[in-house]
Amino acid sequence: MERESFETDLKLAEYLYKAWNQGQGVAKSELERRIWNDGKSHGRRFDRYIFQHLGISTNKPSRQTDKISNLKRQVRSLGAHPIGDEPTEIEIQLQHSREACLSALRIWNDPTTTFRTGAFSLLFVTAWNSLALAKLQRDGIEWRKMDSQDQPISDGVEQALATGKLIHLAFPDGDHHGLRENVKFWIDLRNYVAHHHLPDLPGLDVSVIPYAQAGLLNFEKQIVEKFGREYELAERLSVPLQLSGFRDPDILTSRRRAQSSLPLNIQELLGRAAEAPPELLADTTFVMRVAFIPVVHSSGRNPDAVAYFIRPEEVSPELEKSLEDYVILPKASRSPRPDKGAKVVVSEVQRRISFRFNTNDHASVARYLKVRPERRQPDKSLNEIYCEYLSAVNTYLYNQAWIDRVVEQIETPEGFREATGRNPVPKEPKPL
Repeated sequence: MERESFETDLKLAEYLYKAWNQGQGVAKSELERRIWNDGKSHGRRFDRYIFQHLGISTNKPSRQTDKISNLKRQVRSLGAHPIGDEPTEIEIQLQHSREACLSALRIWNDPTTTFRTGAFSLLFVTAWNSLALAKLQRDGIEWRKMDSQDQPISDGVEQALATGKLIHLAFPDGDHHGLRENVKFWIDLRNYVAHHHLPDLPGLDVSVIPYAQAGLLNFEKQIVEKFGREYELAERLSVPLQLSGFRDPDILTSRRRAQSSLPLNIQELLGRAAEAPPELLADTTFVMRVAFIPVVHSSGRNPDAVAYFIRPEEVSPELEKSLEDYVILPKASRSPRPDKGAKVVVSEVQRRISFRFNTNDHASVARYLKVRPERRQPDKSLNEIYCEYLSAVNTYLYNQAWIDRVVEQIETPEGFREATGRNPVPKEPKPL
């Protein structure tokens, strides 16, 4: 009987379980040969398949077998294969996948590394490629490139399909939409790294952090759910320590300048990801949103903020609602909370530029830079880094970082015209 004769994995699992569990049932190994042409698993593939799709354990080992299995899992968790236990192709792919992911993390968290995003993308895509291959091989789904005679293409080693195709085959349903889009983001970046020059700029590293965090959680979840806790990454990781970056008062300006100097193809890739549909941006398997919740006033001895990190699946509906307006709120100890009204901002900007600047211009700039919503939209701050909206008094407050950002935007005639929608008018010289 061929596997293709069953419409779904569930129906195949039900057939296999019934064939094995009846009075004089068929042996597991025989069923594996019939369905998957696999004569080497000795019932293990059958056990995994039934447990995965029916949630029924068909493996009833002795205590000694349990001990041996636990020891083997411990050895695999250390990235090795038990001596005397010939690894299967699936196990080889899983170890390759896991080591590629851990290597990507080592590079990312190394404070002395250069080419961080580029190297991470190469290794992270490799990790997903091997994980997808392991899952497809286990489930008996074709993963190889085929020629016109429907024969596997080989140049000494059978060639696998492209990574994007493997991911779609291994994670096909709607629940994995964000996962697939996240891997696509890294594939696109990997392709650029492989075929072009990617400058080593900190702005790129900062920009991709939310996608890296989401992708890492996806990877950990899938490898553990599909193949067991011996392949998890968590026990091998520690929280990286950071000495700079958060406390850099110019981090936002330098990030913006760094991004603007990236190749246009990379800017387009980052922009395409950031402008994804709202439902995809809200999917934590595509991009991980992080909020720093300040609960302690800044001082020389107290922390600037306390950050609470919660796994995506543990976020309550109430907390999810409260986070809808936050993507990333960087901690910046040298930028105080907004406390300047619009008139103060206009006066200070007017002093520093050579054009006339009024409150209407300021409102236009705030909308252009996406700090305030468009006209006739509900009032609220769209960027807490620069601005807060006080609903009780219907007032926007700004900080010094916002004044610097406005001056940076409109100090040239081109920037002024782009942000305000009108031609700049020179200020009248002060009388002698």
